[in-house]
Amino acid sequence: MGNFLVFIAGILFLAGILFIKPRAKQDLKWKTVLNWTLYVVWYAITGMGISFIYINSSVGHVKATSTAIFLFLGLSLVLAIILARLLGFLGKTQKNIDTSAKA
Repeated sequence: MGNFLVFIAGILFLAGILFIKPRAKQDLKWKTVLNWTLYVVWYAITGMGISFIYINSSVGHVKATSTAIFLFLGLSLVLAIILARLLGFLGKTQKNIDTSAKA
């Protein structure tokens, strides 16, 4: 199971790079560096969390597993929202559409 998780982790890391690359190149240099740094930190925290949860659940440590789910999932979610906001996936302003009929 561990080999399969490492294989999936590599595929997801490459998919993330291919997904972020077109959007990150369009921004300023400091924002591009910030996006890539946040992506690597998010990936590392998510990977550590999944491995911590996997190891503790296989041994039977229920409290450690539930604490890890809460801690790592929370950190991963916060970083993912910040990264999505910086990349422009969240918070886009929509154009005002005038629905009133003009005569």
